[in-house]
Amino acid sequence: CCELSSYACLIVLRILSLQVTAGLTANIVRTFSDDSTEKFNHLVVDKNTGRVFIGAVNRLYQLSPDLELVMSETTGPKEDSPECSTLDCPPSVVKKPTDNVNKALVIDYTTTRLISCGSIFQGICDVRNLHNISDVAQVVREAVVANNSTASTVAFIAPGPPNPPVTQVMYVGVTYTGNSPYRSEVPAVSSRSLDKDKMFMIAETAVTTGTRMFVNSLARERYPINYVYGFSSEGFSYFLTTQMKHTIPSPFISKLVRVCHDDENYYSYTEIPIDCISEGAKRYNLVQAAYVGKPGSDLAADLGITAQDDVLFAVFSESDQTEGEVSSKPSQYSALCVYSLKAIRRKFMQNVKTCFSGIGSRGLDFISPSHTCVLTNNSYEEYALAVGLLLVLLKRCNFNIYSVTEKKSQIF
Repeated sequence: CCELSSYACLIVLRILSLQVTAGLTANIVRTFSDDSTEKFNHLVVDKNTGRVFIGAVNRLYQLSPDLELVMSETTGPKEDSPECSTLDCPPSVVKKPTDNVNKALVIDYTTTRLISCGSIFQGICDVRNLHNISDVAQVVREAVVANNSTASTVAFIAPGPPNPPVTQVMYVGVTYTGNSPYRSEVPAVSSRSLDKDKMFMIAETAVTTGTRMFVNSLARERYPINYVYGFSSEGFSYFLTTQMKHTIPSPFISKLVRVCHDDENYYSYTEIPIDCISEGAKRYNLVQAAYVGKPGSDLAADLGITAQDDVLFAVFSESDQTEGEVSSKPSQYSALCVYSLKAIRRKFMQNVKTCFSGIGSRGLDFISPSHTCVLTNNSYEEYALAVGLLLVLLKRCNFNIYSVTEKKSQIF
């Protein structure tokens, strides 16, 4: 019933309210809670052992597969100030006890480590033993994640430079906070090394490029980007975001951000809008949560893919119109849309090819000035040759159109 396309979106669930009845409580097998903790922020499950790890405000928890507490570690509050760098504080700065809000919790299966990142000390991360979280192997004084309680951070591990798929990196998307003189040094999107000697540093750097992308200084204060989810599929890493349609005050939309695993310079950085539209043409514009998994046989058949292909499940909400036209606050109405990654890849390819034909614009105003797409060649033969070359470059991820936008960018 979703009209994004019959191929891309199969199911829309209008979730108006979820009522938990007394009968449902009988299905709850185990619970875990801690009244002394203000909020649980992240949860990850070790796919090999079933152990559960929770990142919270000022706490980390390690649970058994049955949700029994194995151990907990205190991570805050600690003396800090936004005016302090990752390493030290000017003598004039007054520090105060500051909550350490867990901003990222990631399992590195290659080395059996748990990576935990918190909001204090400009958003640094530590590396812990996956079997014993009290065993801290490394604390890295590198600003990686958001440094307050509200700004978004998404982190996940996937192949990346210098030698994918052998080398793994941590992809990180971070909302700019602007509450410290040091935040301009933290990229909006980056690929960070997991090598012990370069832990959490930008994986590849050159004079003016590298595995990082910044929002420019003119836009970052007035153009917030909220990172919702991140994942890897078929040689690319993706982020789902919500952001304004334009750099001037405008309605919020959802976008898919993509970068190639092979790309040492982020030349392949590309964005497309993503919509969830109901039968009645109601637009759910704000993505709230997502998950990438494999479809069952029926869903795969309906989407025209195989059961081995990746599928993106995403929950969207409408903007709360009571907050005004330019609102990033979700309303009480939501919907679930389902997209095949094959369709998403096709749309990214279509947008780049469209730009080569002289339609649309390239560049993103919040990164660098946007320019009108220019027809690559006049003759059909030359154009076909250019598109053929583009396909080869896309497979190698070395093309240098880092962003392409288009007015109509629904997934087909």
